[in-house]
Amino acid sequence: MDKTAAMDNAKMTSGPITRILLSFAGPVLLGQLLQQLYNIADAAIVGQFLSSKALAAVGATSSLTYIVCYFCIGSCIGISVPVSQAYGAGKEEDLRKYFINGVYFALAIAVIMTTVTAAMSGFFLTWLKTPESIFRQAHIYLVIIFMGLPLTVLYNFCFGILMAFGDSKKSTMFMAVSTVMNIFLDLFLVVVVKWGVAGAAVATVFSQGVAGVLSAVYIFRKYKLLFPINKEERTFHPYYMKNIIRMCMPMGLQYSITAIGAIILQFYVNNLGEEAIAGFTSGYKIKNLILCPLNSLGTALSSFVGQNFGAKRFDRISEGFRKTLTIGLIYSLIMIFVCFVTGRYLALIFVDAADTLVVEYTVKFIKYISIFNMELALLFTARYSVQGMGYGKYSILSGLAEMAARAAVAIALIPHFGFDAVCWNEGLTFLAGIIVILPIYIKLFCHLHKSMI
Repeated sequence: MDKTAAMDNAKMTSGPITRILLSFAGPVLLGQLLQQLYNIADAAIVGQFLSSKALAAVGATSSLTYIVCYFCIGSCIGISVPVSQAYGAGKEEDLRKYFINGVYFALAIAVIMTTVTAAMSGFFLTWLKTPESIFRQAHIYLVIIFMGLPLTVLYNFCFGILMAFGDSKKSTMFMAVSTVMNIFLDLFLVVVVKWGVAGAAVATVFSQGVAGVLSAVYIFRKYKLLFPINKEERTFHPYYMKNIIRMCMPMGLQYSITAIGAIILQFYVNNLGEEAIAGFTSGYKIKNLILCPLNSLGTALSSFVGQNFGAKRFDRISEGFRKTLTIGLIYSLIMIFVCFVTGRYLALIFVDAADTLVVEYTVKFIKYISIFNMELALLFTARYSVQGMGYGKYSILSGLAEMAARAAVAIALIPHFGFDAVCWNEGLTFLAGIIVILPIYIKLFCHLHKSMI
């Protein structure tokens, strides 16, 4: 199959919408499940083979790794928006210029974020009032994760490029290799070599680096049309860089702004003691696993909207929104039943049954989050649609609302209601995001549709 034919097969501007979304989301879902298995393996091995205190140490870093890593992830995956729009419009020269300037953007993100975060990791943990009993282990884990940020950037930049072309299968394959490697490295470095939490961090960083390198090699070999064909296309272009920053930075900021609220939440969870930290850590790992299908549908929708926006197919954008939301709500109803039935068994993946309080906290968190899934189905559908149209800057407003809600609940309710308020925090946060982003999507869609008729 020649290059043009291969590209045409990835077009999302024609054909059955549900089939396109599900066929694209399927490999993405598998990749995200593998990514979560990747993360769960760290927590499970640390919790089972070290101690609940070591698990708490890893958990105490979660909000910090979230805000930093997800800023990098959101910024890098954001490259899929201009690339998918140029691809949908058939503008190959723009495609190459967006790609090379995206590479420059990713390099800058990697250097700046690694330097700043690794140097300030101790300060961050102190500011969060991390308990002294777990501070040293938390610091070791955090520094290693931050030093590996360039590999996180590499993988997610490549992931964004592959998503722009609707090529979700290869990235899933590479993540599968990375996940298997991570589990074996975790066991070897934690159990055999006895590196403790440092072993878990090294396994995570090294394994993601493997996925990044494999993805980069694949892109270089298959997508030759991305690479500049002359010196002029290889040079830095302010126009394209400006558009990349306009589309990518809001996605990174949206992730990180939301995470600022998570840091405030972590601050108050830390004050509840080691058992609450461990229960929250376990519950959050399971939460991220439960949300994978909604995330994968959102990723599929973003690429779908991007290509159809470039082709000016607003009828398909509207239909894609409705079908994605319907699928998400059906899934959410199923998960309520599953989580209420299997919550305890899920908790025991991370901690021993003897840690009864940790198990109780974890089960409670899982049950609450399963109910709040329905809110998230709507939030993700609206947010990813706005980002796919290239207006990710508006998603920052949603992120600000979520940050404010998360912080407000943490400050006002956790001191009085304890871990119950930690659980309520999720639902109120999602609701705040919906109140902001849904009207933005409706108004933006109607305005752009009328202006392009």
